[in-house]
Amino acid sequence: HIGDLSYARGFGYIWEQFFNIVNPISVHVPYMINMGNHEYDHTEGGENDPSQAPGEGFHPSWGNYEDDSSGECSVPMYYRYSAPDNGHGIYWYSFDYGNIHIIMMSTEHNFTVGSDQYNWIENDLKQINRNRTPFVLFGGHRAMYESQTYIDQWKVGIGLRKSFEDLLFKYQVDVAFWGHYHAYERTCAVYQGKCNPQGTTHIVVGTAGFYLTENPQIPRPWSSAFILDFGYCTISTTRTTMTIQFIHNENGSVGDEVILQSRF
Repeated sequence: HIGDLSYARGFGYIWEQFFNIVNPISVHVPYMINMGNHEYDHTEGGENDPSQAPGEGFHPSWGNYEDDSSGECSVPMYYRYSAPDNGHGIYWYSFDYGNIHIIMMSTEHNFTVGSDQYNWIENDLKQINRNRTPFVLFGGHRAMYESQTYIDQWKVGIGLRKSFEDLLFKYQVDVAFWGHYHAYERTCAVYQGKCNPQGTTHIVVGTAGFYLTENPQIPRPWSSAFILDFGYCTISTTRTTMTIQFIHNENGSVGDEVILQSRF
C-alpha cells in the first residue's frame, strides 16, 4: 500500500474502520506499507516523531511538505505496522517476495543525495542478487513521474528524479510504484524524460477509494496509460516476465496491462 492508507488525520476511529476493511486481505498475505504525507507530515511536535527525524522533519524549499497528517507524525502507523529491520523501521526498508526484490522508500523524509535514506537505498541496490530476484520494484508515495497539473508536486517529482533516477537506471530497476495522485497512470520505460528500453516503468496507483484527482492532464510523450477510476494493481511473475494489471473496482475488468521482460 503506497501511502495515505486511512486518511484518519488524527481521528483514531477511522484507523479502526480501515483495519476492518483490509482485515480479510491482511490476515492472509503480508500487508506491507509505505509512508504517505497524510500519515507523517507535520510542522510542530517533532519531538514525538518515532522516526527521530531532526527538527520538524523534511521541508525542502521546493516541496509542499506541510501538516497533512494533522498531528499524527506517523505514530499510529508506527505502533500498528512492522517492517524488516534492514532499513529504518517502517520508513524505508526492503524485502524479497518470490522473485521480486522490493524497496520501500519514504518521500516524506530527506531523500536527497548524501542523506541517510539515499545512502541506504544505494547500498541496498548494490547488494541485490539478480539471479535470485531478477525483478526489482521500487516504491514511494509522491510520484517521480505524473502528468496531471499540480505545480508543487511536479517540483517534488523533479527532486525525486535528481536524487534517484540515475540510481534506478544504473541498477536496472524494472518498475517504480507511486501513490499521492488519486488516479492511475503508467509510463513507458523512461529515463530523463524520454522513453528508453533500459529505463524504469513508473506506475501511479492512488485509486483505492478516496476522491479521484480531477486536475487536467497534460499529454506527455512518456505517458502510456491514464485512467481516472477506482481500482488496484496485481503483479504476477515467471522467471522471465512480470505482468502488471490495473483492475477496475466496480466490475473487476482489466483496465491496463503491461508485461515486462527480465533483464537478467
